[in-house]
Amino acid sequence: MSIDLTFIGQIVVFMTLLLLLKKFLYGPLNELMENRSAKIAEGLAAADAGKDAKAKAEAEVAEQLVEARKKAQEILAAAGKRAAEIEEEMTLKARTNATQIVEAAREEIGAEANRARQALRKEVAGLAIAAAERVIDAELDAKRHSKIIDSVVSQGFGNA
Repeated sequence: MSIDLTFIGQIVVFMTLLLLLKKFLYGPLNELMENRSAKIAEGLAAADAGKDAKAKAEAEVAEQLVEARKKAQEILAAAGKRAAEIEEEMTLKARTNATQIVEAAREEIGAEANRARQALRKEVAGLAIAAAERVIDAELDAKRHSKIIDSVVSQGFGNA
């Protein structure tokens, strides 16, 4: 086997071709592939960050929802308490009004009873004078006898 000049020329051309391919084809192609890999890695990192942000946002939403429910329950409890207070106030007012109405009715009944007693006294006095006039069959001094009968009636009916 002999190595001749053609073979050496082929080796030199092959090596030159390898160097040119490495410099102009494999180098830029390798750089493009590394850039693409970096972009993909950045995209995956952004996706992971997005998942983390989504999880954090969901946690915040859940926390805000819990707080909103707690506030709603507090508002409902306060409204219930206020309703109970209003109901108690209204009941107390109603009782007070009922007591006032009963007292007013008692006073009215007392006043009506006194008016009835006075009317009865006058009627009894009139009947007594009329009876006395018929018994004596003469006219008496009505004013004088009326005073006497009123005093007798008030002493006799004073407790009635």
